[in-house]
Amino acid sequence: MHLRLTLIFLIFCQLLNAQKPVILSDFVQEVAISDLQLQYLEDPNCTTTPQELFAGMMDHQFKSVDFSNPDPALKQNTSGSCFWFRFYFVNRSTHQFSFHLQRNDISEFDEYRLHQKLDSDLFTIGKSGNMVHPRKKDVNISGSDDLLIYLPPSESDTIFLRVTLGPESVLSDLTFTISTQQSVLAHDRTKRLVFGIFTGILMIMILYHIPLFVRGRENSYLYYILYILAFLFFFINKEGYIYELIPRLITTPINIFLLEIFLLFYLLFGRSYLDTRNTLQAWDTILLIAVWFTVGGLILNFTIILLQGLSVNVPFFIELGGIAIIYASAIGCLFLAVVPAMILTRENYQPARYFLFANLFLILGIATNYALKDYTLGKHSLEFGVTLQILTFSIGLSERINLLKKSREVAQRRIIDQLKENAALKDKVNRELEDKVQERTFEIQAQKEHIEKQNKEIKYSFDYAKKIQNTVLPGDEVFETLFGEHFIFFKPRDIVSGDFYWISQSDNRIVLTAADCTGHGVPGSLMSMLGITMLHEIVNEKGVMNSDEILNHLRLSIARTLKQEGRIGEQKDGIDMALIIYDTQTRILEFSGANNPIYIVRNGEMLEYKGNNMPVAYYEKMSDFTRYTIEMKQGDRVYMFTDGFPDQFGGPQGKKFKYRPFKDLLLEVHERPMDEQHRILSLIFEEWKGELSQIDDVLVIGLRL
Repeated sequence: MHLRLTLIFLIFCQLLNAQKPVILSDFVQEVAISDLQLQYLEDPNCTTTPQELFAGMMDHQFKSVDFSNPDPALKQNTSGSCFWFRFYFVNRSTHQFSFHLQRNDISEFDEYRLHQKLDSDLFTIGKSGNMVHPRKKDVNISGSDDLLIYLPPSESDTIFLRVTLGPESVLSDLTFTISTQQSVLAHDRTKRLVFGIFTGILMIMILYHIPLFVRGRENSYLYYILYILAFLFFFINKEGYIYELIPRLITTPINIFLLEIFLLFYLLFGRSYLDTRNTLQAWDTILLIAVWFTVGGLILNFTIILLQGLSVNVPFFIELGGIAIIYASAIGCLFLAVVPAMILTRENYQPARYFLFANLFLILGIATNYALKDYTLGKHSLEFGVTLQILTFSIGLSERINLLKKSREVAQRRIIDQLKENAALKDKVNRELEDKVQERTFEIQAQKEHIEKQNKEIKYSFDYAKKIQNTVLPGDEVFETLFGEHFIFFKPRDIVSGDFYWISQSDNRIVLTAADCTGHGVPGSLMSMLGITMLHEIVNEKGVMNSDEILNHLRLSIARTLKQEGRIGEQKDGIDMALIIYDTQTRILEFSGANNPIYIVRNGEMLEYKGNNMPVAYYEKMSDFTRYTIEMKQGDRVYMFTDGFPDQFGGPQGKKFKYRPFKDLLLEVHERPMDEQHRILSLIFEEWKGELSQIDDVLVIGLRL
């Protein structure tokens, strides 16, 4: 068998002008095809047929390829012309192999056609190339142009490859590698794993920083997100996975266009991050010029893509101009952003250091990619460099925000120090007054007695006002009659309250509101009396029975009574409230709110209905109040409240109770009897408040429907 294989090898070497075979065996995973193993044939009109080649009619016209000194014919680039390449393979293995013939150049060709002859004089044709749809390619892995070769055990075969040139083809750069299918698939798995990890990191960074931008409205976050997105699209196009679905037609202009977008957002991010508008105004002007230069390159490359997409021949000097702009932008952007960072680092601007380190990772990634481009590390070093750059940028953004917070804290401390000085001055004045008071003891004693008398009168007035307010507020028996199970946790901060609740019934419809007037004490109580009076007029006298219309009428009445017209210096008093209308027959509940929501607990789940973000008063951006219509179920619990409970300071750290724990508390106790819920809320409130003062009136109403 080996003797026969050797004889076949010698005969073919003579017939093929001493073309060396490509030896394949069990130990070969990947081998580059040398110039002695490759011959070519010019076919300007693409008229040569594979039958002629396999019949040996063109053997004398094939020429050897010299990679070190390419033939002038290989340096010509005539779009639409063809070249044939001849390969001779010998399989020394006792097994059949599937090999991938891979081209190594970076230029693009319209079509590759691989012809392999079977024993029955039939030909197999494998297709690939830019003009071949991915579904028709011989191998469709990340948009590659691989072609599949099947070699029987202990056999040799001659294979012909026809290459059709396109506008971007550079034939002299075309070299080939032969790889086993197992090695190709293993390499692709590794590549896809790196791709997945890298894109996952970028998506996590994007999703993490979007809420930060929405909350802070900081331009640095926006440009940072767009910078990551731009590189993500560039990377997806570079890896070629999108070309498993769409044809790869005009790769170079698209790569340049995506890189221009990447550089544009890099400049905008650097300018915003370093705040050159305020820190380095001269460099800010230079960066703006670079931004507009990059925008010009974007427009030019977009025009090239558009014209090539319409099959319009773009002049060479225009394409050259687009490439020149991208190189100038790439080098200039890095320089123009790094130099201001170096200047600010010398001025001890801490975020600039992160910017420098981040760009150092990018530079190392680019350098490694260029130096080790033939190795796995080099092929993925750009991704690693950008990942480290983006992570460092994120740390730098956090540091920058912390610096802004610290500067605000410094300003606040200055204000506090000033207040302390004022307090010290006040204490000094008070001591001087005390000295004078001691000198005028009898007069002060008389004044004290007079003040005590006034305090008693004021206390009597407050107590009487409290009686009036309690008389106006609906009694517990009214709630017991209309709703049955309920509780009202009402705890004014002072003797009289700015919070109030009001209830009314018309036929089978019950109107109930929980309201919080501006202020507390006497001012709040006056507003509450005004609100109760107006609600009585609107609902009971005018017969308004839609929740949104009641709030609209109430706002109009308050604005008219307090003469609120939006003028500077006028009273800004108003009411925050939640108002419901419950139909006991249809079990339909209407809700409208002014800054206050309601909670409904159903089957162990809490539903929140939010009111409009405006008070019942004159407001800069006024609109009609929203009405929610809710179908209630048997056993639903409804909770109405003001902000006194969630806003109360207390606990171990003296912080607000807040709405999230308040929701959890209501959800935890909702299945208990209403009177027990009232007791628990009261205990929790007092325990949370501790020794601190109550800061606002508290009102919580619970109903079981």
